[in-house]
Amino acid sequence: MEVRDASPAHYLLKIESFSLLSESGIDKFESNEFEAGGHKWKLLLYPNGVANKVTVEVRDAPPGHYLLKIESFSLLSENGIDKFESNEFEAAGYKWKMVIYPNGNTDENGSGHISVYLAISETTSLPAGWEVNAIFTFFMFNQLRDNYLSVRGKMRRFQPFKSLWGLAKFLSHDTFKEASNGYLVDNKCVVGAEIFVVQRQAIGECLSMVKSSSSFKRELKICNFSNLNENWLSEEFTVGDYKWKLLVYPQGSVTSNGGNISIYLNCVDAKDFNQHKKVDVKCSLNLKDQINGGGKNRSYCSWYSNTTSSLGYPNFMPLTQLRDRKKGYLVKDCIIVEVELEVIAFKHRIKSLC
Repeated sequence: MEVRDASPAHYLLKIESFSLLSESGIDKFESNEFEAGGHKWKLLLYPNGVANKVTVEVRDAPPGHYLLKIESFSLLSENGIDKFESNEFEAAGYKWKMVIYPNGNTDENGSGHISVYLAISETTSLPAGWEVNAIFTFFMFNQLRDNYLSVRGKMRRFQPFKSLWGLAKFLSHDTFKEASNGYLVDNKCVVGAEIFVVQRQAIGECLSMVKSSSSFKRELKICNFSNLNENWLSEEFTVGDYKWKLLVYPQGSVTSNGGNISIYLNCVDAKDFNQHKKVDVKCSLNLKDQINGGGKNRSYCSWYSNTTSSLGYPNFMPLTQLRDRKKGYLVKDCIIVEVELEVIAFKHRIKSLC
């Protein structure tokens, strides 16, 4: 875990009323889709989960940006070379140099280790007040196993007054010189670097949890049922600052199997949402048994958007069951639909932290 100044390069998510995630029983939250590195991704958030960070690993792939082979490594110290600077190389649109202290950088308590740093070069071509936020990884080649020890550094901000960052204790001399580890073979070693520059172009999303007061419960009575045409639409009602309507198809909607009553809840405002705005709701639809009490209940929890403005059940109940007088659903040619609606959350795109 680390604290850094730079904002994320690809995606930002703001969560309002965080505690309501758990209170609403949301153990896992999935963000909208965003693009990074030529691929599409989603962020999965587990409010009660734990994420582990790996900074040291062994991998087969070589460094993506720079490799340096050092022959006769011991002669560096024997010739009094306490600091070695590589040639310039280019990575992520900038020019860099590796700086190596074979015996460790004593100014940063690196004694007994190999210290490795990354320096940004040719800064005269950069604009005034420049800064470069980068994550770097240093590598040591295992010549016996043909793989690489990689150690990832923290996110660092390179600036005119601080243009060099690195690891004072990259690798201990004991580990480096142990023959069975394969890092120093025939007095030769290979080190490398990989750099990821974070651009300030993150996509942001704001998730706002809504308190339980944004709930609604009402009975809607539909009469003259047998003479209704294609559909019945209720008056608007407002829940959680959004307008809603109940939609009923007495003979079934076009997506039903036929011979069923279809019941939906429409979000009137959804047609005006932009492509990134969504509203999460819990909805319960109950076709009331007017004789025996209770009724046929179906519930869902889902997101409304400008492409999904209507949710519900095309095959809510067979018409034969609805018209059975003993069931109590259709009384005096009227049905009663109980609607219970709670707006849980909404999310939208942001350009920066709001």
